[in-house]
Amino acid sequence: MIESISPFSKSQTIVGGKLGSCDLYVMKPGGVENKHFHNGIEIVLVLKGNCQTHKQGHGYMYRKGQIHEVINDSKNELIFICLTIPAESQKNTHYISSI
Repeated sequence: MIESISPFSKSQTIVGGKLGSCDLYVMKPGGVENKHFHNGIEIVLVLKGNCQTHKQGHGYMYRKGQIHEVINDSKNELIFICLTIPAESQKNTHYISSI
């Protein structure tokens, strides 16, 4: 999973399949999803909230292997949708260890 204590209060797969997936995430205030990358592309659309790394109404595209993170340094939930190709999975997501 993301980490032993999840930064998300809720997550829901909207569509999943072999080729890709679409998931809705609700990140807790103060939540951090550590630096990671995927074996494919990820497109993120922020539906609600603003934080250090993401802004409401903005879309973000991360290329295969591009390292990124989500830092919700606000006092509000951050709600976003992720389209991941290939589908989101532990096999497709690689977290960067802190040294």
